[in-house]
Amino acid sequence: MIIINDQIISPLLLTTLEELNTPILMDGNSEKLPNELSIMEVEDFFASLKPNQKLLTNSESCIKLIESHIPESNQNRWSKLLKDKGQLREILSTIYPSYFYKVVSISELFELPVESIPFPVVVKPTFGYSSVGVYKVKSAEEWEEALQKLNVELVLSKDQLNQSVINSDNILIEEWIQGEEYAIDGYYDENGNPVILNMFKRLFKDEYDISDRIYYTSKQVVREIYESTLSFMMKLKELVPFKNYPIHFEIKKDKDKVMPIEINPVRFAGAGTTDLGFHAYGNNVYKQYFNGINPDWDSIIEEMDDAVYSFCCAEVPLTISSSLVEKIEHDRFKEQFEHILEYREIQAANDRTFAILFFKSHSLEENHRILQLDLSEYVQLTKEKVHI
Repeated sequence: MIIINDQIISPLLLTTLEELNTPILMDGNSEKLPNELSIMEVEDFFASLKPNQKLLTNSESCIKLIESHIPESNQNRWSKLLKDKGQLREILSTIYPSYFYKVVSISELFELPVESIPFPVVVKPTFGYSSVGVYKVKSAEEWEEALQKLNVELVLSKDQLNQSVINSDNILIEEWIQGEEYAIDGYYDENGNPVILNMFKRLFKDEYDISDRIYYTSKQVVREIYESTLSFMMKLKELVPFKNYPIHFEIKKDKDKVMPIEINPVRFAGAGTTDLGFHAYGNNVYKQYFNGINPDWDSIIEEMDDAVYSFCCAEVPLTISSSLVEKIEHDRFKEQFEHILEYREIQAANDRTFAILFFKSHSLEENHRILQLDLSEYVQLTKEKVHI
């Protein structure tokens, strides 16, 4: 069973749901879905949902429906735990006892003595989405400026994102985790065993970059992170008894040390970007989850080519007011890529994403170049650009 938000819907997801005849609850306009799909009314959907039955969403905004209709369910309890980054840090402290974190209100944040903060740190909303409101602060000299930027971004995001997705009431301050960053899609099966479906690596343009613009995968990426990811998922299930439960999480690896950054409930990589695995090594994560398939990663690596497979999540910069955007120059943007596998134009009312594309290259050189692009150059405005 699946709950679908109507803002950004993966075409692969839709074809898979039709093939599997999966029961669907629509969070939004059901006219955006093909008539062939099994769409249910909200009361019937939750009445037919059995305890610990497989449930998936395509957006964290759908969690509010789970909380409203089945508040005592494991799906809701686990989702609330993972969504609250402060509470999750408390749970994970049994695995990482020396890791620094602190949860404060937004007003307390501005009153904290800067000498009490063990820099470098990251500040972000305890309930957040993507990289909205996330700032790395290396030193005391950068603290005030980072707080001002955080405050402005949270104000701007209120007009773009549902408050069930991001809430700025409480802020998490945590130790900056060293190492390379990876994004994982997976689930826990009916017996609580961890299953890994996707492994992506995140690319940054510099040490301050926190954007989600580029993730990629390859044979090398899978080899780098598979065993460490499986080990972490085994430790996590000792803390929370997940069953038939999908998660998307981000971790950092520094030599042999692995540390989770965040764990996102009841979904895979957002905005359909999880489909990178389908392009890279043929994994249809929706089908694998609902059919209880555990991918054979040794065979997958053996069959993969030596290319780098990437996705780019292209967003209208926060410095541009969404109300001023008249047109996106998609054709001109496509010219920046040598081998596009799939290009999705995005028109979401409450999301700044204007395109998601999957592409193939022979090295990371193209990815580094795409990271440096000024995406405002592909945004046509109705009037003179207003910088906030």
